[in-house]
Amino acid sequence: MLSAECGVRNQDRKAKGRIAVLIGTCLLLALFSLPSAAQAELLDRVVASVNNEVITLSELEQAVNFNVALGGNNGDKLRAETLEGLINRQLLIQEAYRLKFVEVSDQEIQAEVEKLKNRVGPGKAFAEFLARLDMTEEQLGRMLGERLLVEKFIEKKIGLYVRVSRDEAQDYFNNHPAEFRNKSFQEVQKTITAMLTGKKLEQQTAQYLAELKGKADIRINP
Repeated sequence: MLSAECGVRNQDRKAKGRIAVLIGTCLLLALFSLPSAAQAELLDRVVASVNNEVITLSELEQAVNFNVALGGNNGDKLRAETLEGLINRQLLIQEAYRLKFVEVSDQEIQAEVEKLKNRVGPGKAFAEFLARLDMTEEQLGRMLGERLLVEKFIEKKIGLYVRVSRDEAQDYFNNHPAEFRNKSFQEVQKTITAMLTGKKLEQQTAQYLAELKGKADIRINP
């Protein structure tokens, strides 16, 4: 009798153990099947999302630190501008991937990293720079690669079609004599053309971003 009861109890314990393992497995599977935004929430606070692609607090902090390290003034204004820049970058990256206009190679990314190393100083100086950013060299490379991708995309999508005529440059020269004292138009034509081209590119990029934002699902957490 006692032997039978012990056998029943052992079977009961085994059954409960199997149920516990099953529940644990189900919870684990549920965790891994969470959407990307929810996964990011578990690891890092989400500050914004762009068409379901999240921007985390750590990414924002790294970008702010990067801008400060390169001469920006820290503060609420810089944080707001940096977050806006990250949102714009994400929109343009998504378009670049969708349209398959451009791509960035590992060699190009490494070249960007090397240029930054030369700017801040190699060796210890570069290691201290990464420490201030709380970033690895791999993470820095990814950031610089995304920035380069956006630059190449803008140049191909918009820049190739931006034109400044000689008449436009001449009009600017005539209307801003104080900027070009004792200089002829021929001497400063290229400078004026480059400046006006930059302004046009900036305006058309802003217009393009406004169109993308009008169609995008952008959410910012307070």
